[in-house]
Amino acid sequence: MANKEKIDYLLLDIRELEKQVAGMRDAEVYPVSFFSQTFDLTHKILNELHALETTQLEQLRKQMEEHAALIQNIPQPIAKPQPVVEKSEPKPLPTPEPIIQPDPAPMQVVEPTPTAEPESASVPVAEPESVIEHEVIPTDTKVSLSLNDQLEKKILSDFRKAFSLNDRFRFRRELFGGNEEKMNMVIADLNDIQSYEEAMDYLNNILKWNLEDPAVTDFIKMLEKRYL
Repeated sequence: MANKEKIDYLLLDIRELEKQVAGMRDAEVYPVSFFSQTFDLTHKILNELHALETTQLEQLRKQMEEHAALIQNIPQPIAKPQPVVEKSEPKPLPTPEPIIQPDPAPMQVVEPTPTAEPESASVPVAEPESVIEHEVIPTDTKVSLSLNDQLEKKILSDFRKAFSLNDRFRFRRELFGGNEEKMNMVIADLNDIQSYEEAMDYLNNILKWNLEDPAVTDFIKMLEKRYL
C-alpha cells in the first residue's frame, strides 16, 4: 500500500474519532460503548502511525545501502610514482693551514699580603616554629532527589495514574480479554495494597497469571516502580 493511501485511511479514522467525541460533548453520562469504540479507534490510529514509521525507516535503510554501494564502486585514483632524485656526494673541504703563534712573555707572580680575619660574631639562629596541621573534617552532604525522580514517585504513588493510553489498550486486550471493568478493578485493588510481596501474592493466587508472558512481565515492571 502506498504512503498516500495509508494517509487517507489514517485521516478517515481520525475524522471518525473526532465525530464520536464531538457527539458526546453535551452529554452528561457517557455510554460504555463510547469508551470501547473510541479506545479501538485510537489504538487503530496508533497502529497506522507505527506502520507509516516502519515503512519510512525501511526506505531510509534501502537508500543508505544504495549510497554505500555507489561509493564502493567509485574507482580509486592511481598514485603516480615520484621521480627518484639522485643524491650527490659532498666535496671534501680543503685542509686549513696551521697558524703559528709567538711564545707569550713570562708572567710575574705577585704574592698577596696576608690580612687579619675579622672575628665572626655568633648570631643566634631562630628555630623554625612547628607547623600545626589542621585536620579537615568533611561535612555531611545530603543527596536530594532530582525533580524527575520526585515527579515519577508522585505519579506512581497512585497506581491508577501510572498507565499511558497505549498501556491501557495493550493490557486490556492481552491480560483482561478486553474487559475494561475487570482491569479497573484489579488496578484499584493493587493501588490499595501497601507492599510488593502482597501485590505478587495477589497476581499469583487471585489472577493466576503466567509470569513468563511478556505482557505480564511489563505489567510487573510498572508495579515494581510503585514499591521498589
